[in-house]
Amino acid sequence: MGTSDQGFVQDYAVGRRQELFIYCRLCRRIFPVIFKPRPTVRLRCTCGHEAPLAELDVFDAERAAREHAQFYEKVYQAAKSALREAGVPLPPSGKFRLSDFTAPGSVSSADTPEEDASDIRSSYREPSDESDVTPASMSARLDGFDARLAGADDPFERHEVLSELIEWAFVRRHKDPTARARLLAACHDDIALATRLVDEARRRLKSTGERVRLSFTSFKHLALVHEEDGELEEALAVAERAAALGLKGYAERADELRRRRG
Repeated sequence: MGTSDQGFVQDYAVGRRQELFIYCRLCRRIFPVIFKPRPTVRLRCTCGHEAPLAELDVFDAERAAREHAQFYEKVYQAAKSALREAGVPLPPSGKFRLSDFTAPGSVSSADTPEEDASDIRSSYREPSDESDVTPASMSARLDGFDARLAGADDPFERHEVLSELIEWAFVRRHKDPTARARLLAACHDDIALATRLVDEARRRLKSTGERVRLSFTSFKHLALVHEEDGELEEALAVAERAAALGLKGYAERADELRRRRG
């Protein structure tokens, strides 16, 4: 195991096709990738963050990636608490980044066709650990999301929690009907916030030059569930709403759904 020049963990063999587990410090999630790695190859997480492999934490074992994620989460929460206690405002997105990730554009979406076609499949891979989908563990995790949502008065903070809930529930939707129900509810809640968030992001860009990065996962996941259920009309309505909001990739997606609808 070594580190890159930027201080990221690099635990993999160069030059052969393999499954690696990437930890994204921006959204604090792990995603699996199967490819032949090179330090310069660029990857995109489901949250929309894109970087060369050398600027990501890379592991050849899922367990090592999870241990790193647990350690980083402790550091992240401690740093966030320290900023609050010092009276330093957090970014409007609610995300405090410990490393220098770029955030191009004022309003963007992680829901692009290019991303859907990539090797990064964390949103579609079911949990490998069965203990993660027991009724007790599912209920405890949902209670945790509920507590965070109850305390999320800021709409940007609420959007962040809803996005995490959507990603978590999507890969468990076939394991438990409660997870599916919470996925759909969270998608609708987040979509209801979208116009307000985008308007505020545009206002800040215009008035102060501040760029607020927004990444919506709710539109993509809700459309996918409707497509799974054969509800193309409903999926089209979601895509059209996203396109009207200005999220990239959705005008093309709406055209595709219209063709499939026939």
